[in-house]
Amino acid sequence: MRSSRLLLTLPLLALAQGPASEANEDPYVPHNVSCPKDIAVRKAGNLSSEESKWRDGRLEEVYKHLDAYLKNAAIPNFNYTNFTSKLKASDAPVIGMAISGGGSQSGLGGMGIYQAYDSRYAPAVEAGTGGLTQLLTYFTGLSGGGLYTVNTIASTNFTTVENMTKIINYTVNYEVGPTGNVTEYYTALFENAGAKAELGYPVSTTDIFGQWFAQFRPKSWTYANYSTIADSGSDFSLGLAPMPLMTYAEVIDGVSPKIGGIMYPGPNSTNGFNLTSYEISPFEFGSWAGGRVQGFWPTKYLGTNVTAGKPYDSKQCIVGYDKMSFVVGSTGWAFNFYLIDDWLQPVDNGNITLPTDAGDNPYYDLLNSTASEFGISLNDALWAQWPNPFNNYNTQMQNTTNLLLVDGSETGETIPLRPLMQPARKLDFIIAYDASSDAVPYNWVNGTNLYNSYLSANESGGKLNFPVIPDSTTMVNENITTFPTFFGCNATADEATPIYTNFSYGKAAFSDLQVNLTLQNAFDVATYGNKQLPNDQGSDWASCVACAAIKKSLARAKIEEPEACGQCWEKYCWSDGPANAEAGLVAPAAVGAGPRLLLNESLSFQTWNTSIWLSEGDGAPGSSG
Repeated sequence: MRSSRLLLTLPLLALAQGPASEANEDPYVPHNVSCPKDIAVRKAGNLSSEESKWRDGRLEEVYKHLDAYLKNAAIPNFNYTNFTSKLKASDAPVIGMAISGGGSQSGLGGMGIYQAYDSRYAPAVEAGTGGLTQLLTYFTGLSGGGLYTVNTIASTNFTTVENMTKIINYTVNYEVGPTGNVTEYYTALFENAGAKAELGYPVSTTDIFGQWFAQFRPKSWTYANYSTIADSGSDFSLGLAPMPLMTYAEVIDGVSPKIGGIMYPGPNSTNGFNLTSYEISPFEFGSWAGGRVQGFWPTKYLGTNVTAGKPYDSKQCIVGYDKMSFVVGSTGWAFNFYLIDDWLQPVDNGNITLPTDAGDNPYYDLLNSTASEFGISLNDALWAQWPNPFNNYNTQMQNTTNLLLVDGSETGETIPLRPLMQPARKLDFIIAYDASSDAVPYNWVNGTNLYNSYLSANESGGKLNFPVIPDSTTMVNENITTFPTFFGCNATADEATPIYTNFSYGKAAFSDLQVNLTLQNAFDVATYGNKQLPNDQGSDWASCVACAAIKKSLARAKIEEPEACGQCWEKYCWSDGPANAEAGLVAPAAVGAGPRLLLNESLSFQTWNTSIWLSEGDGAPGSSG
């Protein structure tokens, strides 16, 4: 549907539910508590009382930082102090940042985007973009954007990326553990999951996989819960940091389409994009619009046996099921897609078959070992199994004990924009970072996922707000996937800009050089080349981003938009128009086929990937990998 939101795009065992007894001292295990009075599933529609109260406090903080940001961004001939003096805190800009899936490429790149707008990072201040991070109210991630970006930033209490790189040792391979003793490492991971299974909770490969990514959190957060982010005294609880959210897709036994006997969410010809997209915040877990449920349950009490919207036993609620490892692991668990894409022919024989020649793949080992250790089928081991808080809540959830969740990108929407499309949140401006891999043979972003988000909004019947987005052919033809671009500048609300980077999908360990170059690449994208492009291209980018950030707040304060902002829309905003004819990516023959680096046109992304990202050494060109 057409929206008034402004969008900024940046290129690049199946065991019985419920515990059999009280949990012991195992830190990974949930435990029983008495239920809070009147706890129940909340119907979707408005914000929860917790989020509303938190949001009011967050906007107060955003308002405090607005002057400093606008002064640094320097919109020409704009009296920013006059603007802020007339603006109420409740009318401050509501800004979101969305970090896409795409494995470690999106995860580390997302941290670079966060840093590129952070007033605590001197180069960002010098570029004029520093300070926008301090204005964020919502911060979303899925898959790699959840496993790495949201996981690390939220657990380090939203410190600077520079501090994060000192806290986290990225050179450790998470598939073999910090000491390199693989047997000891996996024994501990499986013992944690085993303690959970012994109490009657469902376990799956996600319980093991998710623990890999504890490496990207401080040690004190190894067994922390996602709801811990909202604990009293944290920056988030005080309104000093944005709300971190992650999204999930689901498969439904007997309903979801299959390839080779393996379910996937869709989209498909039957349900299009009308799929359940779950989100989790420190306050709630649930879904807003579309799919089979529109409701929320408190994150802190996930794992509770719930029926028809209320606890089955008011004296038996569960806490500690929302382990960070399990929550972030679930948003990045896409092994069904790995099987479908890499190993299976598209023959629907009704059975899951694993190839005999895949034994050296750590994901295969993980799946097979989990099924064997816990005496469950490969199918049950394949999904993140969440006790369903919406069991018997409506007709579509009848007798649905567990939700089977998968990587949030499996709906075809790799950028986690759904939480930011909700009318109740009233987003003004969205920074959408896209580092997924759409087009072969270069794994280059072609805009498909952003367009799919538009389609999902268009199919929602007005329940999701999003501006018009062109199809991937138009994006490629018009270079939208190469440069940061605004959408929805002439609509009645707000918009987002995906920044596109292009690395290989995933790595388990990173050299310091790889981390630093990835962060720098994201910085260059977010700052439109940081004034290094020829002919002063992008030299006014920082002020144009500021124009987008305050566009709706200007209207609420009844202040005319600066003339410079109108020039920004003409220069950087995509205008609605028909899709162009089909076209592929075309590169100058002199420098070889494929997309290339804007700040070094002699270097293709394919070469950059091989020499930097895929290297196993220090990341220098020529390293093996």
